[in-house]
Amino acid sequence: MQLKITDLTFTHEGSYTPVFEHVNITADTSWRLGLIARNGRGKTTLLRLLEGRYPFRGRIDCPLRPVYFPFPVEDASLLTLFVMQQAAPESADWQLMREMKLLRLDEDVLYRPFSTLSQGEQTKALLAALFSREDVYPLIDEPTNHLDAHGRELVAEYLRRKDGFLLVSHDRAFLNRCIDHVISINRSDVWVMQGNYDDWEQRLNQQNEYEHARNEELRRDIRRLEESARKTAQWSAAAEKGKYHVPPSVSAVVDRGYVGARAAGMMKRSQSTLRRREKAVEEKKSLLHNVEKVGELKLTNLRHPKETLITVADAAVVYGERTVCSGISFQVRRGDRLALTGPNGCGKSSVLKALVGEGCALQGDVRIAAGLQISWVPQRTDHLQGSLDAYISRSGADETLFKAILRNMDFTRDLFDRPLEQMSQGQKKKVLLAGSLCTPAHLYVWDEPLNYIDVFSRIQLEGLIRESAPTLLIVEHDAAFLDNVCTGERIRLGL
Repeated sequence: MQLKITDLTFTHEGSYTPVFEHVNITADTSWRLGLIARNGRGKTTLLRLLEGRYPFRGRIDCPLRPVYFPFPVEDASLLTLFVMQQAAPESADWQLMREMKLLRLDEDVLYRPFSTLSQGEQTKALLAALFSREDVYPLIDEPTNHLDAHGRELVAEYLRRKDGFLLVSHDRAFLNRCIDHVISINRSDVWVMQGNYDDWEQRLNQQNEYEHARNEELRRDIRRLEESARKTAQWSAAAEKGKYHVPPSVSAVVDRGYVGARAAGMMKRSQSTLRRREKAVEEKKSLLHNVEKVGELKLTNLRHPKETLITVADAAVVYGERTVCSGISFQVRRGDRLALTGPNGCGKSSVLKALVGEGCALQGDVRIAAGLQISWVPQRTDHLQGSLDAYISRSGADETLFKAILRNMDFTRDLFDRPLEQMSQGQKKKVLLAGSLCTPAHLYVWDEPLNYIDVFSRIQLEGLIRESAPTLLIVEHDAAFLDNVCTGERIRLGL
């Protein structure tokens, strides 16, 4: 059975820029498809169009019923069993439990309120409900954002044994483990290809090398044609001028009508030549289209006079009377790039919040160097509201630098005028990252900065961190990113 998209054209209401324009895609519904694209290229929009959420022009044919994940939970106070039954009304309880077992989710969570589950447990419960259904086509949008490293490995292995889904994820290792085909939404076209993330990246690099070489050739042609057009315009102007400025020595013997006719003919030919060359320039410019540019990012890395910036000794994360993690000890020295790791719910975010002064759950011996300037990226983005300009002004950042960083992370200029609350999750995270990069700091503290961030921007950030070598304390579940940027052993939290 095939999923077939024909001549798809879609523009969001109130926007003048199409998200998709005459797109054609054919894919087998048994493929484990990964959907890869920059933030803002329409990944989630495509899933919503397949689901039937938005009106569009063109045709979408799918022999199975597309179902979007994550399922919206209207009442999280309900028992998890009831939430799963709402997500999969056609499934029997034994089918739900079968999928829960494959995801190593204990049955006792069925009889707990859904709100009391960790975010990782909630993700697994909803995935179990999704795959317990028959005759549906799963549309899975960013399932890894709230999963720790172990949870990602488990879910990747689970999906690898399933047939037929369309998956949006920016975790490279996760994609490599569980997909066998790729849909790639590029700057000007769409690829459908066999393989995993590494296969896609190899093809992208080859395509970019070809496009760069071709574009250099086109730019040379454009410069030559523009120079030729300039000379033709000068010739045309001279011909028109000659119509009225016949030298006195010639005017007595030459018919001025003849001179005018000849000038008019030259004018017509030169204008025709000019139009042809200008058209050739525009045609060649239109071919400079499909290279994925990864711009350079910058940060201002301050040097603190002390070698040791933070010391945490035998501390604990305590919520009220409940201790969720104890025995926390580590040091952050100048130049370190360290990652806090551990299962969901062990207090990683609470540690970071306490260090930046936004929480008090970390109790124990915590020493922070005097005068330490910290640049902070929180995990959540729901506080972002209002205009981008107002946010930049409140942050005290340089507006030109802030927007240049966003442009290098593939922010289009029209997004600068869009309210922050209307931006995608990936775009909001880029706003937070741009604010952090604009802030001169001794220490950068980032809490899951890559959630919803596209693979191109992840590569940009990796390159920036390796080149600038800032002192960094980070919570992140992208194993490939941590392997590429961290300098020491991971700091693992847990009881």
